[in-house]
Amino acid sequence: MHEPNLKRIVFHSKQDMSAGNHLERAELILKSKVAKDDLDINDILERYHIKKYLDNGLYLKQWTSEEISAYKIKAEKYKIEIGNFFSKINSENIEKIYKTIPYNYIESFWEIVNNYKVHQRVSSNKLNEILGKEPILINNLLQFQGIVKHFDAALRKFLIDYEKSAEILLSIYEIKHDREIKKKILPNSLSVDDKENIILKYLDSDEPNLNYIGLIANAKHQNGFRLSPKTRLKAKQLNKKLIDKFFQNQKGLRYGVSVVFSEDAPSKVDVFMDDDHIANYCYSVQFIKENQETYRLFQNFRYLFDYIDEYGRITLLSKKSSLGVFERTLGLRSKNEYVGGTSFSLSEMTSQAQLAGYDKVLDDINVPLLNVLRDIYTLDFQTKYNFPDNARFSIPKAGHSAFEKIKILAPEFESSLKQFKLFVEDREIDFELLAISSMPLAIRDIPSLNESKYLYLNEINEKVGHYTRLLFSDQTLLAYVDPFKEKHYRSLFDLLANEEVGYKNYEEFSKPQINFLVESGLLELDKDSNIQMKNFYRIMILKDIYENEFGSFYHYSEAFQNEAKKMIVEKLIFAESSLFSKQEQSYFNYYLNKSEFTNSLDLRNSYLHGTQGKAENDEVHQSVYYMYLKLVVLAFLKIDDDLFIFNHMTKENV
Repeated sequence: MHEPNLKRIVFHSKQDMSAGNHLERAELILKSKVAKDDLDINDILERYHIKKYLDNGLYLKQWTSEEISAYKIKAEKYKIEIGNFFSKINSENIEKIYKTIPYNYIESFWEIVNNYKVHQRVSSNKLNEILGKEPILINNLLQFQGIVKHFDAALRKFLIDYEKSAEILLSIYEIKHDREIKKKILPNSLSVDDKENIILKYLDSDEPNLNYIGLIANAKHQNGFRLSPKTRLKAKQLNKKLIDKFFQNQKGLRYGVSVVFSEDAPSKVDVFMDDDHIANYCYSVQFIKENQETYRLFQNFRYLFDYIDEYGRITLLSKKSSLGVFERTLGLRSKNEYVGGTSFSLSEMTSQAQLAGYDKVLDDINVPLLNVLRDIYTLDFQTKYNFPDNARFSIPKAGHSAFEKIKILAPEFESSLKQFKLFVEDREIDFELLAISSMPLAIRDIPSLNESKYLYLNEINEKVGHYTRLLFSDQTLLAYVDPFKEKHYRSLFDLLANEEVGYKNYEEFSKPQINFLVESGLLELDKDSNIQMKNFYRIMILKDIYENEFGSFYHYSEAFQNEAKKMIVEKLIFAESSLFSKQEQSYFNYYLNKSEFTNSLDLRNSYLHGTQGKAENDEVHQSVYYMYLKLVVLAFLKIDDDLFIFNHMTKENV
């Protein structure tokens, strides 16, 4: 039933690469003379798709303006033929007609039914009959508002009974779609309670999909979709049960980290991956002992542990460029989820182990890490950058339990950010003013001393997406070209950076993409028709922002800054200013609250509202303590970088 017919013309989208082939077949029909009485439903639907091509301004290159005008006139006549045919469809014949159409015409059939109000001549009983035989059709019907509104009661009843309705609801409200999909519309009569009952029925079903259960457990309250804590807890418990069952007898790839601080380390840091896929880090205790000045100990988070890079960006973030192909494409993700991956998990394990080990080393040499952080904020920032000398950062005592340390550290961390915010705004810290506001501070609201600090790709500009995908994506076929295929270059950029690649090496279907990059001034052909990178500064800025998701303007050299300014004017990128970049804000929100992500660790709220578990569960609290300590370290590194940039720019402008 509904087998695809690949010989029929189908309009997919204006950007679809197969348009040329379909238009060549359309040309034959546009030139032919067919008696109207000889047209069946599939001929009518084919004409509907031909008209879509012309309505969207898609033509063959060889067509003259006269031919285009003639074809458009003919396509307008198709509209009349379509209307006449569908005007005869009703409850008596719709099922018989529908059965004869191929799979690739199902959506367009119901689109015309909706647009021409054919559904008003179809009974609810007939629709139920069709859906009963082909329940998956519901995914198409829910795209059309007229159909959904007309059959409101029937569709509500169907969705309540349909075993896959929960997956439809989650697709609408929760799932993050990597490509644009058509919006689904639900019957107005389907209540919030109906939707929760659908979810509960799914959780109780014999074979619920594990991917969807995870989405239910972290579902976010939205207009028209709210799940009770009991329902989310039920999903969470079922999710754990099914995961444990799945991995009970499975063998998988082992990976992890080992962090060692050694008196005998041959160098200050040594990193290697062993045969068991364990990342090993060995740090020299002797190096740390020889450099005990407070600021040097603090900067070890930059130079030894790589918490931030040379551009002042936090390196621990989850980035799209760090996700593997399978991590990007497999499974279902919530649009409200902080997306990690293997690389992110390793980074988190490593940073936690580095921090815990370093904390122990500093305790052993009688320079506690908490003391270092207190002195950085209240002494070193003042000495180096003229930060206000009344800045405060209180620390827990050494004898406190991890639970008690968190209770002190959490509000002090927030206070330090509020103090910095006041300094940026008023160039002083007024604690009376600080005391008046008891509202929690949103990470995004912490300003920077420096204007236009971060650079982002302007995703509204479609050209930017084309540039970055063609040059840097590991999914482009432009990197896979003879005679370099066996070298497996990751991207076109990597290929061009390492090889002399001739324009003639590319097949005809790939040359338009190369031409686009040449016409855009990013590539050029030399005298031998080899492809060369042209605007080096622009390409490298695009690459930096594509891979790291944001750039740091003040850490660019003057030549790169000048090019970035041109790109801002051309609306290829844009600049914004805050202490943390958007991606860094998301990282902090993932740890601290549920303002952005449903799978957040929610540390701030759980410890503020006492939902963190038993106070004597020291192993859990010790882990959370190091998480909080890491956030403090990262925030102070960002403040240090912001103050450094501001002082440097102030001196330059004097």
